[in-house]
Amino acid sequence: MKKWMSMASVAVLTVSILAGCAGGQEAPKSNAPAPAPQGGKDAPKVTLKLIQNKVEVTEQVKQMAADYTKENPNVTIDAQVVRDLDTMLKTRFASGDEPDIFFAKSHSGVQDWSDRLLDMSNEPWMSKVDPSALPGMTVKGKKLGFPSAMEGYGFVYNKDLFKKAGIDKIPVTITELRQANEKLKAAGIASYAEGYKENFILGRNLFNLPFAYMPDSTEMIAKISSGTAKVQDVPLMKNFFEVLDMTVKYGKGVESVGVSYDNQVADFSSGKTAMMQQGVWTIDLIKKVNPNLNIGLFAVPLTDNPSDTKLPVGIPAYYVINKDSKQVEEAKKFLIWLHKNGQKYLVDQMHFIPGFTDLKATNELGPLAADMNVYLEKKQTIPWSYLLWPAGMDAQFTKPLQAYVGGQLNKDQALEEVQKMWNNAVKK
Repeated sequence: MKKWMSMASVAVLTVSILAGCAGGQEAPKSNAPAPAPQGGKDAPKVTLKLIQNKVEVTEQVKQMAADYTKENPNVTIDAQVVRDLDTMLKTRFASGDEPDIFFAKSHSGVQDWSDRLLDMSNEPWMSKVDPSALPGMTVKGKKLGFPSAMEGYGFVYNKDLFKKAGIDKIPVTITELRQANEKLKAAGIASYAEGYKENFILGRNLFNLPFAYMPDSTEMIAKISSGTAKVQDVPLMKNFFEVLDMTVKYGKGVESVGVSYDNQVADFSSGKTAMMQQGVWTIDLIKKVNPNLNIGLFAVPLTDNPSDTKLPVGIPAYYVINKDSKQVEEAKKFLIWLHKNGQKYLVDQMHFIPGFTDLKATNELGPLAADMNVYLEKKQTIPWSYLLWPAGMDAQFTKPLQAYVGGQLNKDQALEEVQKMWNNAVKK
């Protein structure tokens, strides 16, 4: 979920860190040939191909690769950090240019690629994985992933603009959210510039909410897939449309379908809007535009009961190993090293909230992570239920939802289209 702020477009950055040459030790005097020194100039040269998304940490991935090569001079890390992870992976596997290590999206991606993944259940770092990260990486009892980060999303908001509009507390009900929008409007402040051009903002994160707020979203999603229930039967679907309507009414209107992620974050970061539906991953992008912006994060309310309002939290992606890789052992060594140095790279440099119990989030992660941690500590979180949808549905669902925002479909028609897509997906 999560992009590098060039304010334009960043498609792919390929990082190739060429192996250096370190001197080996003097060979013992023996008739038998001396073994090559570990990582020395005579060690076999190895290239590890790595593909991941989260392009906002491209430079950090580059530094991580460089540092690994310094310690292991026989290894080249060829890392690609991409926007469209799914397309890149399908292309690379179809062409035979398979990666050794890659990101698999939480549960749906791990499930889809499970036949190609190495079982890492017995890796030394596995005992340190946070229990909340295990469901998304476990398939048929096998633990297939290395958690990258724990992330949450909701409305990121500008505290100073809220204060200027006379909003003295964050909204915890749908009525209070509407009242906050009216106060912002009265103060001449735009509430939103939502990036509904993007699948992950509209068809995944926002549309996740009515499912995630259910007491048992797993059961409802299973019923929809089996044909015994419909999307229209999700209890809070009407409330979802109320929030969606607010973001359009108090934002860019029908033009929202043309707003990109970059533009959404740019407008918020420059103080043009008071809120944006985004997550903790945007902190570095915001800081690059305005390091002194006074911001916070709150959960999107869907009811008028404050105790219902909770923050979606989960693991967006896992590092996984291609079990058919010729470099499986080297790939395993890399993940062992990454866990050992996780505090430095995952937390301090990439600003991830770690999915390991022995790595600790710090105050340096910023106000969005701090607010997310409050929800975690109070156990006021909901799941990323979209992970249980048929694979790839977030991109499909975005189309009728965009048509709704653009005025081409009404609510019932949009949900009918979503239902057709769901039906077709489960038939395959």
